[in-house]
Amino acid sequence: MTEDADKFRFRALWSNFPTGVSVISFYTPDGGIHGITANSVCSVSLDPLLILVCVAHNARSFPMLDASDRFVMNFLAQGQEEHSNFFASSKTEGAGPFEWGKTASGLPTLKGALGFMDCTVHAKHEAGDHTIFVGRVDEMSIREGAEPLAYIQGKYTKVVTPASLP
Repeated sequence: MTEDADKFRFRALWSNFPTGVSVISFYTPDGGIHGITANSVCSVSLDPLLILVCVAHNARSFPMLDASDRFVMNFLAQGQEEHSNFFASSKTEGAGPFEWGKTASGLPTLKGALGFMDCTVHAKHEAGDHTIFVGRVDEMSIREGAEPLAYIQGKYTKVVTPASLP
């Protein structure tokens, strides 16, 4: 099997694994709001509270996030597909046409999201063509009653949560 075929199969297999959708938001050096859609995210540790996000080195947002010492992981809710698409595009910049709130420390949060985690960069690890940003959670919030936005096979989907079951 060729390396290109391996990459194709790798991506095809992962596309069948459902993921949540998040937008990583932060301030640029000039004080503007910026974000990047990410589904390569997970919890890492309970003591201390740590999470991670993986960002490609060729992503337009990578240099800005790499220069930041703080970020917010916004967990998107159903109905926020436009948010995900906007921040996933390499053609868009800035805060977009969305409503923003702030964490206690002043970082930007997407209004209407399922929840957020305000993080200080704890560590960075190069991994192939990505960097793994490990964030120490300083503040978090969850919006009760919101349903998560999920992604599988290149499409957004709904998650049947236990609260949704009869």
